[in-house]
Amino acid sequence: MINDLRRIVQNRLNSIKTAYGIREVSYRLANDAKMYPHIVYEFESISPTDMGRTDFGLDIHIWAKTTADGTGQSNAFDIMDAVRELFAFWNAPDVLTSQDVLPTFYEMSGGSVEDPDKTIIHLVLRYEGQTFEEGATDSSILGKE
Repeated sequence: MINDLRRIVQNRLNSIKTAYGIREVSYRLANDAKMYPHIVYEFESISPTDMGRTDFGLDIHIWAKTTADGTGQSNAFDIMDAVRELFAFWNAPDVLTSQDVLPTFYEMSGGSVEDPDKTIIHLVLRYEGQTFEEGATDSSILGKE
């Protein structure tokens, strides 16, 4: 399950790399934290339920660096908006991964995190999500089986 979720999130984030000049999309740690802009995502919790559903938390960190003309800051917020569009109540199978994993993402919060280096822009989007196991039916989810 976690590998399928990681592939789905990675594929979605990679889809905007070129358009926004994103240098790297990484799981948990950036390979080179000095490359800007970059995105780091991580799952905060993954909790299977007894109803054929798995609940999870997802944090997406967007890192950019200000430039003299201010484009770094505007680019960081443009990336944040693009990520929001990618995951806004999105629940479609990803053709590159298992068709049995169909997560739904709900944005819980988004904002900036102050960095000691004032030239660095750090934005975070927090999502809660759910995915259902293959074979889970409405009646099994509702406990009527």
